[in-house]
Amino acid sequence: SRTRLIGLLWDRSADAQARMSLRHALSEIKQTVNMRVPDLIDIGRETIRLNTPECWIDVLAGIEATEPLLQDLDGVTPSFDQWLAGQRARFEDRVRSKLERELDRLVKENAPPQLRAAAARKLITFEPTHEGAVRTLMSAFVQIGDRGQAIREYERCRQALRSMLDLQPSKETVALFEAVRLLSTSQSTTQPRPALTGAVDDVVNGARTPERQVAARGAAYQPSIAVLPFRNLSGQETSDYAGDGLIEDLIEILARVPNLFVISRLSTLTFKAQNRLPQEIGSVLGVQYVLSGSMRVSGNRLRLTVELTDTLTGTALWSSRLDETAFDVLEVQYRLADAIVRRVAPYLHQAELQRSHSKRPDHLEAYDLFLRAQENMHNSSRDIFESSEGLFDKALALEPKYPAALAWRAYWHVLRVGQGWSNDTARDAAQAALFAQRAVECDALQPMALAVQGHIASYLHKNFDVAFRHFDTALRVNPNAAQAWLWSAAANAWIDNGKRAVEEVTRAISLSPFDPLMYAYSMIASIAYLVDDQCDRAVECALRSLSENSTYTSAHRILVISLMMSGHDLEARDAAVELLRLEPGLTVTGFLRRYPGSGSPHAARFGDALAKAGIPIA
Repeated sequence: SRTRLIGLLWDRSADAQARMSLRHALSEIKQTVNMRVPDLIDIGRETIRLNTPECWIDVLAGIEATEPLLQDLDGVTPSFDQWLAGQRARFEDRVRSKLERELDRLVKENAPPQLRAAAARKLITFEPTHEGAVRTLMSAFVQIGDRGQAIREYERCRQALRSMLDLQPSKETVALFEAVRLLSTSQSTTQPRPALTGAVDDVVNGARTPERQVAARGAAYQPSIAVLPFRNLSGQETSDYAGDGLIEDLIEILARVPNLFVISRLSTLTFKAQNRLPQEIGSVLGVQYVLSGSMRVSGNRLRLTVELTDTLTGTALWSSRLDETAFDVLEVQYRLADAIVRRVAPYLHQAELQRSHSKRPDHLEAYDLFLRAQENMHNSSRDIFESSEGLFDKALALEPKYPAALAWRAYWHVLRVGQGWSNDTARDAAQAALFAQRAVECDALQPMALAVQGHIASYLHKNFDVAFRHFDTALRVNPNAAQAWLWSAAANAWIDNGKRAVEEVTRAISLSPFDPLMYAYSMIASIAYLVDDQCDRAVECALRSLSENSTYTSAHRILVISLMMSGHDLEARDAAVELLRLEPGLTVTGFLRRYPGSGSPHAARFGDALAKAGIPIA
């Protein structure tokens, strides 16, 4: 009714003024909406009616939107805010019930784990703290054989519960995590079980002791380690920089140890300032050892305490206390890293240590600027992302031959093109190549620089022979370079080598399971599974990517394609509507022109799927 609309939208105005405002608004509606669709809105003396058969209403269609309903309309009036809060609650309850019913149906029917995982992912994307969906997703991953991902899903759930509700996971969720953790550590070289019953029995009966877990390691076992952020006991901000630099040096040197699996620094940052048991951290990251410690700075003295722990037994294998006086922060980082690695990995050759001593910044300010630029790159806000350019420029003005900063600046340009935020793709491509080349000229063995050169060659220029040469060089220098594995996986997918792509993206995710750019890892995993004809698994990975970054257009495109190719036509069309909202100029022809794998047989199938979902041909 007109009275109801006036009360909601103009509750602060006098009655006569409110009615005049309503008449003015209705006049504008007549001139715009009804001109295009006659009789869409029927305006009477007492009521206004929407002719619903004449339009498509997204809320009634049940799209699983991740944003609040009508999120841009908060603050119109207090009355409208109250009405909107009630409508949002009704909408969310309806969507949640729909997703829960679908997931329950698949569980009761014992549907394939890939379908259950995709349905659970939709519910978790909508409600990150839904523990029932998390447990279903974990169980599905165990049946698929990806126990590491099951553990990572538990960790994401634990963090969501803590940050959003200030709660811990329920007993049921923790029990499932413990079962998966024991199953993962004791069966690292065996085939996955079809269900979790055996693992739960083992937990209840205490059959799997740490000693038996250690004994279960087979000949194919590869030692693995994570270097955790050191606790800053002095409270000084400069000590944080020194600690971050020390961790980076430790990981850089350890990553060059033959046959040692090393987790990336960006993934271990998630455990900063957390008091977690070594066994739990080892399970979440999938490593046998953790190196942790603390540092205290007082005047010109630095005291460092370091400990190496076996995550299976919780036993401290080695500990040491190192003292430095009258130190230069940046120089002492490498000296301490050298000393620690010599104790932790005595078989590390001196040549490897010398080779890893690459050019580092002479100014602490340059390092700080580099870290801030890197952090802003991981933000889904375009404005914050764009601010990285200025920070990189300032760092490079202080240190023109800073290879890590040059390499990441190159990747910033590539990512800018990938997000569709480039106003001049040719210029960004040229700038990316220029900065990558400068990085390699400063340090010919800089893994990130070599990897990004390969990514530029494959993603921007479709030159896969050159790309794989760069990736191979990067991985010879550092077998634990997560970005090199990731971008090599993407290149393999683009040339139709799906099996190899799945293997390499799995390794990349294992090396950096909590990378701030995990949405890119998940998106590339989706392409890899799609090319390998695992369409349902591709859907789950695309949904995972969107849960990590809802504005990532590349993941939206792959979701539409994977839904259509897995037979979910209606869902694919709904996803296509959202894709066109984010990328209104998208056409099938334009996609195929830009797509790096446009020369492969699967590209035609991708284009056909987009067209069937409703993306315009040209």
